[in-house]
Amino acid sequence: MKVIQLTAPRTLSVTESAPPEPGPGEVLVRVGLLGLCGTDLGFFDGSSNYLRDGLKSYPFVLGHEWIGTVVGAGPGTGPDLLGRRVSGHNFRVCGRCAHCRAGRIRSCPERSEIGVLGTRPGAGAQLITVPVDTLTRIPDGLSAAAGALLEPTAAAAHAVDRLTVTASDRVAVLGAGTLGLAAAQITRAIGADTLVLDPQPAARALAAELGLRAQDAPGASDEEAYDAVIEASGSAAGVRAAVRLVAAGGRIAQLGTPHHTVDGFDAAALVIRDVTLHGVLSGIGYWDRLVGLVESGAVNLDALVDRVFPLEELDAAFAHLADGGRDRPKVLVRIDPALAAADRA
Repeated sequence: MKVIQLTAPRTLSVTESAPPEPGPGEVLVRVGLLGLCGTDLGFFDGSSNYLRDGLKSYPFVLGHEWIGTVVGAGPGTGPDLLGRRVSGHNFRVCGRCAHCRAGRIRSCPERSEIGVLGTRPGAGAQLITVPVDTLTRIPDGLSAAAGALLEPTAAAAHAVDRLTVTASDRVAVLGAGTLGLAAAQITRAIGADTLVLDPQPAARALAAELGLRAQDAPGASDEEAYDAVIEASGSAAGVRAAVRLVAAGGRIAQLGTPHHTVDGFDAAALVIRDVTLHGVLSGIGYWDRLVGLVESGAVNLDALVDRVFPLEELDAAFAHLADGGRDRPKVLVRIDPALAAADRA
């Protein structure tokens, strides 16, 4: 089978590898589409904090956003998943520690994430083995592209839940990328008055296309005006702005990941205004809710996809990912040629 190997900064290759065999409790999945995100770009250009901190090293098979079809079953899995479209979360945990036993698998000290953290190969392959308990079935009504986007956007559903957003809240979302636009659509579905903030005209145009209210920067009337703030950009400016926007007694979800210490972060303001700050990791536990929102039409994930590249144009896919001028945030790679009909040029 073919796998996507990243061997050094800006050095990609598609190589041949022996197909994996599913073990107990695992299934074999033929990958259809692979999503690329900022984490993958950091690995590609060498800027990733995972590389800097020694949590990942070349060479490795990248990829952690995916959709595929179950084509084989390991011992103890049963035949009911065969032929089903699936996606799934990428945490692999020990299952034995206190955190795992309490259901807090995000905090497992032995946690790895395929294609991101640890030595397990990623989903950038024609075939992967996947634990059954990490899978979500993809309904027929969802496109392949939407299924591939569930992994990153489920984290947005997690952020909204952590903030306990209600219809009476005013919500500010900083960043109109994949995470921010998903979060804003979810808060809108709840009935909250939602504003999206992003300096990029194309990002604001996409927000408007989705029926969201958007502007380039906070105005004077936005200072300390929002019950809930979702920082989805990961930028230093966004992190600082979140503190300025949140009202007394309000809540902030830090959903984007800054890749360095943020200078000028006003922690004292959080104390003085009695603000609750949540760090949000992953969307485990929120996939089914998100699937329901997509099925109902409340959340449009297909609109976030800028382009789907064939596997043979992998270098072009990463060049497009690095292009800050694209109109939509998501870039996908078609691993299975049979999914050509799912492309969105």
